Amino acid sequence: MKRFLPIAVIASALLVPHIAHASPPTGTLTGTVVVHKGITLTCTLTLTISSGGTATIALTPGDSNCAALSFNNQPYATSYSGGSTGTFTVKDVDVSTITLGDCKGDISGTWTGSTLVINATLPAKTDGPSCSVVGTAS
Repeated sequence: MKRFLPIAVIASALLVPHIAHASPPTGTLTGTVVVHKGITLTCTLTLTISSGGTATIALTPGDSNCAALSFNNQPYATSYSGGSTGTFTVKDVDVSTITLGDCKGDISGTWTGSTLVINATLPAKTDGPSCSVVGTAS
C-alpha cells in the first residue's frame, strides 16, 4: 500500500493543473440576444474574442433596428474567472442606442465550455433606463 501512495500523489499532482486550467472562450461566437432600453429588439450577436484578451461586438438584424445600435471604442478588454466553466466579462462596453440615452458598463455571462449565457444590465450612460441583454452565443 505504501508503494502506491507516492504514485497516486504524483498522478494527482499531474492532473490538478489540467483540471484547474482556465478555458475562456476565443474565436467567434454567434447567437441570438434580446436587448432592451425602452424598446425590445431581438438581434443576432457576433462576439469576436481574441486570445490576447480583447473582444469586438456586433448586432445585426433580427429586428431591423438592431443595425442602428453602435458599439464605440472597440475592441473591449475582457476577463475570465473560473476553470473549464466560469464567468466571462467584456469590460466597459459603450453602446449608442436608438432611444433616449446610451449605455456603458460591463457585460458578463456564464461560459459553459461551449456556450456563453448572457443575462446582463448595462447602466445608462446619459439619460433614460439601463440597457439589458439576455441570450446565448456559441
